[in-house]
Amino acid sequence: MEQGMKQHMVASATMQLFMRTLQAAHMELAQQVRHAVAANPALEELPPADEQHEEMPFSAHEGATQRHSRFMDSLAEEETLQSHLERQVRTSALPRDTELAALQLIEHLDEHGRFTASPVDIATAQNIPPALFRRALKAVQELEPAGVGATSLQESLIIQLRRWGEEDSLAMQLLQKCWDDLVNHRYESAARKLSTDTKLVQLAARRIARLNPDPGSHFARVEQNIVSPDLIVYRKGDELDVQLTGVGIPRLALSAGYRNMMAEHAEKPELRQYLSRCFREGRDLMRAIDQRQQTILAVTKAIVAHQRDFFFHGSCKLKPLRMEDIAADTGLHVSTISRAVNEKFLRCDFGVFELRFFFSTALAATDEANSSSATAVQDRIRHLVAEENPAAPLSDTDISCALANEGIIVARRTVAKYRDKLRILPASLRKKA
Repeated sequence: MEQGMKQHMVASATMQLFMRTLQAAHMELAQQVRHAVAANPALEELPPADEQHEEMPFSAHEGATQRHSRFMDSLAEEETLQSHLERQVRTSALPRDTELAALQLIEHLDEHGRFTASPVDIATAQNIPPALFRRALKAVQELEPAGVGATSLQESLIIQLRRWGEEDSLAMQLLQKCWDDLVNHRYESAARKLSTDTKLVQLAARRIARLNPDPGSHFARVEQNIVSPDLIVYRKGDELDVQLTGVGIPRLALSAGYRNMMAEHAEKPELRQYLSRCFREGRDLMRAIDQRQQTILAVTKAIVAHQRDFFFHGSCKLKPLRMEDIAADTGLHVSTISRAVNEKFLRCDFGVFELRFFFSTALAATDEANSSSATAVQDRIRHLVAEENPAAPLSDTDISCALANEGIIVARRTVAKYRDKLRILPASLRKKA
């Protein structure tokens, strides 16, 4: 019984190591490896395969190390919105399960403090129970700056008014019930709907205008154009080839010197036991990194198979895809898929994309044999607006009708939601003389 319990603990620790390694982006993984190498004498970090450091003078190597250290320090000087929110959660008095769930949700906020996907879908992918999800989401929305944890600009403003105790104010009613009238400055229409005076609506609109539309504006922005892809998709005729780049993934080896030391001091059980544990932990880390890479590759190949048309024709051909679909194809758990696509990037003929980009829900189409993903519809909206007459821009209703003519049924309210997500102004504000 005792032996069985020990085996279970080792397996659990190994699985936890793999999950941490899989979740990490390559810069985070490199940091984890540096800590492991510093703490484990049996581990050695090798130079990248395409670099030759053997003949580098010590002074030059030292200079490169100092430059890298200064670069990493400069990154730490400016706090990002995500690190600011995570610090608040970790120093709060939240129950441990709520704290962990809140940290998972924060990972999916963009630089503006809004969710990059439906919070419910995120919770489902992360296996967060509904009751725990509600507590964690409430905790995130109570963090500073006010307005984070929303799915849209409208919701962000509502959260801010609620923070200031204006739950029953006219401004709150205007946001909740007359959003379209508000963004289009139709104050008389809003006044009629709310059975109040137009001047009072205008005053409420001014109150809303003083709120912060971008809670993350005072924090360091993460530059999205310097992302190193984890994978590359090559087009070879009618075939697609997926390959790992290996960029940023540390190369490790077990120290031959310490292996000899373990053999030479076989008569010293304490030293041998210590070195044996170091070698075991080193092998576990190396296996976890290799398993991470193979898992990411397998998941990406499954994604590419589902989204084959995208890699030949672009985002207009992006299909609905759920993490459950990839889990079924690969035999992996949905939570493993979620970790595998977290902050992992793919390069193809159309640019660099985060793997999460390829997951999208389906929208109804007039042809039941065909459906469009939310991402593809947003791409189509972007193109319709780009091609519109600036003197007579398309309203949300016009866009909805244009999509219907193409066989995609999208409600006007959904168009408005996607337009807001794309940071496209309402038609009245896009009009040019």
